[in-house]
Amino acid sequence: MAENDQTFLDLQQFFPYQFSILAGQISDYIAKIYRKEYGLTKFEWRVLATVGQHGQISASAICQFTQLDKMQASRAIGKLTKSGSLQQQISETDRRTNLLQLTETGQQMYLQIVPLVKQQEQLLLSGLTPQERQQLMELTQKLSRQLVDKEQ
Repeated sequence: MAENDQTFLDLQQFFPYQFSILAGQISDYIAKIYRKEYGLTKFEWRVLATVGQHGQISASAICQFTQLDKMQASRAIGKLTKSGSLQQQISETDRRTNLLQLTETGQQMYLQIVPLVKQQEQLLLSGLTPQERQQLMELTQKLSRQLVDKEQ
């Protein structure tokens, strides 16, 4: 099959595939921090970090913010609640909604992990110039906005 054939797909040159591989590699690289020391999965970390950032947030808002599906988020929330890192309380504005927040244990874990993952991020990006870092962030955000616009 000829390489210029429109039916041939070279995954090594296909941007969505390469970006997916890179995202997985980055996720695994950062996960070394919270998996080894704290026993968290990447989904549990995403939930913990999201609740830590927002203070109080519903499970459905966590799904939207993290792009986790309901099952992934539910399992992570369940494990974090069982371990004493998260607690749920009924929203004062909408009694049908449970809001999640970090317990004191969860807050301590969050505050310990954040500087470590930020340091890991800096190590990851250390091979890029400041201009390249800025460009990478801008291009990534631009592609993300473009995809959101196409969904609407």
